[in-house]
Amino acid sequence: MATDTLGRTTSDGTSLDGAVREAGRDGHPARPDAPAEGRTAALLKAPWRGLGIALATIFVSIPLFALTLVSICLIPLGIGLYTTPVLMAWMRDFADWRKSLVVGWAGLPVPEARRLGWAEDAGAPRRTLVLMADPASWRQLWWLMGDMTVGLLVALLPFAMIAQAGYGYVLAAGVWEPINDAGGSNWYAFIKIEDQDAANQAALLGSGLLVVAILIAGAVLRGNLRLTRLLIGRS
Repeated sequence: MATDTLGRTTSDGTSLDGAVREAGRDGHPARPDAPAEGRTAALLKAPWRGLGIALATIFVSIPLFALTLVSICLIPLGIGLYTTPVLMAWMRDFADWRKSLVVGWAGLPVPEARRLGWAEDAGAPRRTLVLMADPASWRQLWWLMGDMTVGLLVALLPFAMIAQAGYGYVLAAGVWEPINDAGGSNWYAFIKIEDQDAANQAALLGSGLLVVAILIAGAVLRGNLRLTRLLIGRS
């Protein structure tokens, strides 16, 4: 399943079920006695955490959404009655893993996951009907849609800015010359790179982008995690 690869633990090794349970239904943050992560460490980790979420979105959220949607469409033909419970179980486990990141990285309370335990022993067609009638299933599907659109863009923003900053340093190192010699249109943001001075300006602008990316990365990551928490709800 999806979480066999991604893992069912928070960033410090706490089990997912324990993390979500400790968040509880009373709205208190999970693990209040855990030592707070240093601000500098959190800022430096945030772009890479956002990149990790973006990769999970690309390689899990998008295929899982597409397969689940196709499976639901195949229910009238009978095939979807057997494939939908499997895919929705993967979707639920992936949602649980992502909620564990909300707890572990943002320290936000997450309601305890609700399970339809009585339906687990039923046959696949019966489980499909129960899942299709469960609002939590549709919330998770809507969350996947939001995760692979707005969530993906938000998660990637700081890392994309860092990559763009790195390109400025690459140009200043002399790479602008072969690009110009090949007749390429060489722009860095609003700077046209035609000589070394312009390439140095690109590196300077890149340094500014790098600083901004690191400063906003934490807020951007929390925004992504809050979006996950909002869309999944009590699923």
